[in-house]
Amino acid sequence: MATQSPTPVKPLGKQRILEAAIAYADEHGVDALTMRRIAGKLGCGVMSLYNHVSNKEDMLVGMVDIVAGEIELPSVNGDWKGALRASAANAHEVLLMHQWAPAQWSLRMPGPARIRYMDSILQVLTEAGLDARLVYSGYHAVTMHIIGFTLQEIGYLQVLDADFDELANKFLKDLSGDFPYMVDHVRAHMDDNCDSDEFGFVLDLILDGLERVSVTS
Repeated sequence: MATQSPTPVKPLGKQRILEAAIAYADEHGVDALTMRRIAGKLGCGVMSLYNHVSNKEDMLVGMVDIVAGEIELPSVNGDWKGALRASAANAHEVLLMHQWAPAQWSLRMPGPARIRYMDSILQVLTEAGLDARLVYSGYHAVTMHIIGFTLQEIGYLQVLDADFDELANKFLKDLSGDFPYMVDHVRAHMDDNCDSDEFGFVLDLILDGLERVSVTS
């Protein structure tokens, strides 16, 4: 009777460690992330991790870079606004899947994948014919919108994890009629007819504004 060959053990490496850390952070949050817990997930001793990542900080840098690598780069051909709009919308979706990542994005030095993503945005803006000043400001406007909007949306999702209508009605009651415009705004949130792509709305304002200024400057 032939003996069954044992299942080969996947070798421990930096990529495998970072992927395990991302999966852990996606489920438990980045604050709960420790070298020891990732070692436990991988079934190895914690000291084995240090052969590939220096510490938690080094691990976070690598994790953010892998997330950046999941974002679709904008095309440099054709409609520059459409290309940036599609890439930014994809970045928003990717960051919502890794809700710990936006807060870490600006705290970490960029790795190769993130630098490639940053460079692609600058290339699209430059090849669109915008002058150097607009490329500089437009890059910051687009990237800050992606990170800032996503951070705020994640915050809302966490706060409103409970029943939204219950929280909204309590908030309206607490306003006591002193803030009629805020009351109207909260009620608009409760109205399904007001549901819209707010991320895309603000992004279009930015891109249309860049185009308008480039034409008039």
